[in-house]
Amino acid sequence: MKLIYPSAKGFAKAMEIVWNIIDEGTLEVNEDGIGLIAMDPSQVSMIAFAISKDMFNEYEVEKKEQLGLDINYLKNILKRAKAEEKLGLELDGKMLKIRFIGKKSKRSFKVPLLELSQGGFNKEPNVEYINNLKMDAGALKDIIKDASIVANYIRFEMTPDGFAAAAKSDFGEVKEEFEKGEEILEVKVEEKAGALYPVKYLDDILKSVSKGDLVRLYMNTDMPLKMELTVEGAKIRYYLAPASEGNE
Repeated sequence: MKLIYPSAKGFAKAMEIVWNIIDEGTLEVNEDGIGLIAMDPSQVSMIAFAISKDMFNEYEVEKKEQLGLDINYLKNILKRAKAEEKLGLELDGKMLKIRFIGKKSKRSFKVPLLELSQGGFNKEPNVEYINNLKMDAGALKDIIKDASIVANYIRFEMTPDGFAAAAKSDFGEVKEEFEKGEEILEVKVEEKAGALYPVKYLDDILKSVSKGDLVRLYMNTDMPLKMELTVEGAKIRYYLAPASEGNE
């Protein structure tokens, strides 16, 4: 196995969403690309991460590999990436060799591979969503930051006209409404849907996004939220279980 990604810092940015959610996971490398599916430690959310082989400068894979990784340790290494460096990934026995390849310099780290159990959480939820919308991820990030001031939970609502979010507690209330326009680019809603979600988990998944990034939200009433976004060539899907209305 020998992989070279064009931007080490870009790969690190894509992986930032993963390390905000999980502490360890199994990266699968196959003929189509690399991918990871894992639940967060509390089993409230799930992340599915994938990068197609077409995004790599070099992609040599003889057989499917399962790489058990300490994501926190990997994070510390990837944060050492410098501008204009490429990223190399190779197997070296029971170690993963990580190379930072500059124009006139090379650095390498070796990471021990872990034996990790999938715990039965290696498949995404089988939910048929009838409602979805595309919006500016930066706007959604701002919504979550506003909600975090007053509450631990936020209620999302989708309607054929747009999107609304509200949070309340003994400290106060906040409500935000959006019609299709600058922040909401597409709305495909068959019937009004609403659900309550924990703010902390939404904040974790949105830490790495910026204004201008796009996210697609899928919702059915009181069902898990599904989010799709692309970061530095990585396709990311995130699922978040709803909270009970008693938490509102």
